[in-house]
Amino acid sequence: MKLLATDMDGTFLRDDKSYSEEFNDLYNQMLKQGIQFVIASGNQYEALVCKFDDDIKDDLYYLCENGTKIVYRGDVIYKHCLETDDYQHALNILKEDEECMLVVSGVKHAYILKKFEDRKDFITLFIKNIVFVDSFDEIDDEILKFSVANFDGKIEDRFEVIKKRINPKFRVVTTGNVWFDIFYNTINKGTSLQHLLDLLGISNEEAGAFGDQMNDYEMLQTVKYGYAMANAMPPVKEVAYQVIDSNENDGVILKIKEILKGNY
Repeated sequence: MKLLATDMDGTFLRDDKSYSEEFNDLYNQMLKQGIQFVIASGNQYEALVCKFDDDIKDDLYYLCENGTKIVYRGDVIYKHCLETDDYQHALNILKEDEECMLVVSGVKHAYILKKFEDRKDFITLFIKNIVFVDSFDEIDDEILKFSVANFDGKIEDRFEVIKKRINPKFRVVTTGNVWFDIFYNTINKGTSLQHLLDLLGISNEEAGAFGDQMNDYEMLQTVKYGYAMANAMPPVKEVAYQVIDSNENDGVILKIKEILKGNY
């Protein structure tokens, strides 16, 4: 094994957003065995890098915003942005539902309407680099994707409505209990991870990945060793090399221990 990539929410992180204190020691053991550790998340780089200690965080590759951007040591080494016409088409549809909170994710910042500032405590659990705007017309940035948060328990209904209305070049995918993302259907964590594997000269047979949600679906199939959490969505489990323990039981940590012993 030369590379391990992990999703964060519902996978590496427990439900309270913490992770095992054993990780730092295991990370050093991975380094000694030549295993590169990669974070692959729908979240922003700024919301991911702060999770790790100073002596670790800059050595990790971050596949951010569902694979639309890769960051290493603070530098963007890959990005795939929306074309202007495609961005406007999606924005016009998504902003119609004023009950949902729309997040426009750019290369520089994430943008949210000011009327949702009272939900800042919730928002900052997932997004750190935020600019609140009166109108999305104020944005001057390259756009990577959209995220929608639904607070009334009707996420599935809204998800289906958006899927039917939006241009088929977009993919609509759940990323959590109240979130779904919209981005180009040619881009996902799997395509981004493949780009990184090629960059590092690592074969798919020498790589593993952990995930739980549908935005991890392709990533788990990109590598030989795709590990689905016990709490994963059924389709994710179906394509996995192996189903491991849940995020609450530190399934990723337990599997890393096995991998370090040669048990893939």
